[in-house]
Amino acid sequence: MAAGRGRRFGRAKQHQLLAGRPLWLHPARVLDRHPSIDGLVIVTNRPRLARVHKLCRTERLGKVIAIVPGGTCRTDSVRAGLAALPDTGLVAVHDAARPLLDPALLDPGFRLALRYGAATCGLPVTDTLKSVESGLVTGTLDRAGLFAIQTPQFFTLELLHRAHALAARRSLTATDDCALVESLGIKPAVLPGSPLGTKITTPADLELVRKLM
Repeated sequence: MAAGRGRRFGRAKQHQLLAGRPLWLHPARVLDRHPSIDGLVIVTNRPRLARVHKLCRTERLGKVIAIVPGGTCRTDSVRAGLAALPDTGLVAVHDAARPLLDPALLDPGFRLALRYGAATCGLPVTDTLKSVESGLVTGTLDRAGLFAIQTPQFFTLELLHRAHALAARRSLTATDDCALVESLGIKPAVLPGSPLGTKITTPADLELVRKLM
């Protein structure tokens, strides 16, 4: 998923350079080289389609089966990517804003998706959480059982197609695909994510990921 507008970053962050390559290319290379991956769909900004095609050829990404333009929101963009995939099998959805994809997450994630229909990477919340209104603390939240969710997220294709079809009928949007699956009554499994799975939201995040890399 590399079609975001980067409003908080100030520009399309997925095309910013990390070690000489755009962010989206780092996880794409990991996925392309993984033995469990049969095909790769890249969803990107329409003006960047030609550039992404060229980089895929230059980097010899042999498993790319489609490069498609995204929609007006993340849910629409994922749906555009799904349109290029079959109806059955397994899929992993990963955000280009998390460039340091750990390949060791992929096989366990697929196994959980086979068992439960859906699975996601996540880490237990360790910070103290407080509710705030008008700049003032209004309460302290119990962090027990709370997880910070990451990508990749894993699904049977039949289930994810069904979840997106329901979302389209009801005009639903979500910040992750597990939320759409949950609307079908499915409880996704959670596997331990990676501390390096930092999401780049601001320029400071990009500097942090550069240091981590």
